[in-house]
Amino acid sequence: MTKKDTKSLLDDIESKQDVKARMEEKIERLTMLVDKQKRIIADQTSLIDQQKEKLSKMVDIPDDIRELREMIGTQRAQINEKELELEHTKGLLAQAQKELELIQNRMNPTQIKVEAALETIGKLKEELAQKNSEITVKNETIKTLSNKYTEAETTAKALIKRLEEAERGGATRKEIEELKIQHSEERKELNSEITKLESQLLDQKLEYDEKLAEAKDMAERYDGLVEKVNELTEKNNEATDEIKRLNKELDEKVKILNAKMEDLRLFREDNISKISYLDGLKPIMEEDPLFRAFFIIVEVGHISLEDLRAAVGSPIVVVKKDVQRLENAGLIELDETGKISAKHFE
Repeated sequence: MTKKDTKSLLDDIESKQDVKARMEEKIERLTMLVDKQKRIIADQTSLIDQQKEKLSKMVDIPDDIRELREMIGTQRAQINEKELELEHTKGLLAQAQKELELIQNRMNPTQIKVEAALETIGKLKEELAQKNSEITVKNETIKTLSNKYTEAETTAKALIKRLEEAERGGATRKEIEELKIQHSEERKELNSEITKLESQLLDQKLEYDEKLAEAKDMAERYDGLVEKVNELTEKNNEATDEIKRLNKELDEKVKILNAKMEDLRLFREDNISKISYLDGLKPIMEEDPLFRAFFIIVEVGHISLEDLRAAVGSPIVVVKKDVQRLENAGLIELDETGKISAKHFE
């Protein structure tokens, strides 16, 4: 893998980190918006639920009130369904965010390893270039020494030939001795030079073999690093595919969430008048002693018959009659201590 490919890999990793950051920001905004919308819906739902429950527990309810009660029951079911959908969508968003964090945790060590591998590869390339240069210089030196060795051998052979020719040609003893002395001295010099050259050649060969072994070792290390980088690249590609999949899922979930939030907004707008209607209806209903008694029981939770009489302001006989009617309708119940409480329906 070339340095250009590796740089592209690192740029791609950095790009994926930017995408993840934007996704996290988007999820955070959506979560805040969902929480805010849920609080609004919870307040409205609580109010509608209270009114619906109070109306559903009344006896002798007029037709228009009964119709309104049924309408509120339907709306309550819709609200519950939408709340469940919102909770499910929020859970999916949280799961997507967790998966993105896991991908990020896997990508960070990969990026560090790739950067370290690139740095090591760069150093190895520099060392290889330096070693190749040194080996080239050593080869030139060895070539020069070899030429000198050949030249010395040629000179020695020429002197031996001259001595042989002098002996055959009848040269004087003095001339032969002078040639022998000259040959002996030159031979010593040549032998010394040859010994020196052979020593240098041996040193050069040992150093060359050492440099060659180092170069081979660095080449093997380089190949190992390239293989490691390729492996990391493959893992990064897998992480990239996973991020693309999560991005696609998140986009779909965001679209669904936006559509549901728009439905909730329209639902709220459509029911504001009904909620306001119920708010206005409650004071009127409380003017009736039976309704007022029931509202007090619901709001207080548990109350004795005497306390209820005092709160309603009606004679005890009337209060007992109203309590009996509410109990017969299945809207309230009395415990073993005589305390009155409203029944709760799932």
